Amino acid sequence: MQQDWLLRGLTEDDRDLMCAHLHGLPPGLRYLRFGHLYPDAALDEIVADFDFATDLFCGVLSPRRELVGLVQAAPDPNRCFELAFSVLPNWQLNGFALALGERVLRMLASRGASAARIRCLRSNEAMMGLADRLGFTLVEEGVMARGERLLERPGVRSVRGGARLGLDPAF
Repeated sequence: MQQDWLLRGLTEDDRDLMCAHLHGLPPGLRYLRFGHLYPDAALDEIVADFDFATDLFCGVLSPRRELVGLVQAAPDPNRCFELAFSVLPNWQLNGFALALGERVLRMLASRGASAARIRCLRSNEAMMGLADRLGFTLVEEGVMARGERLLERPGVRSVRGGARLGLDPAF
């Protein structure tokens, strides 16, 4: 039986999937995600320190249950959440980051978050484009760009969990 691609929230039970995902990022993508070139052991420590009580995590899982895309939303004291994305190299340009961004923004709004923020290197064209598609207006500050977006509470139907992604099964 063919399993679908799945977009869903991630929990503490998904730490192993998250470690495997982050290990699959080559040095350039690790740098874009974290601002550092972390080795695998450091990534394991980062995932072990993820706070599921405060942060929100969503992922795209392949039919083989590989975590190919990940977004983390971490709050500041003003209930503004900063978003951080990663998509494995072989799965980029398939719309996964956009789907993750749209989902996490709806989830944050439904939980009462007031705003979301994205910060990235100006040279990170993929993230700059994603931020634009998600409705962020970026302001350039030296080598960095940042943007915030206010969130509105969504309707009940827009926050369904475990959505199936309508992707070509050839992936």
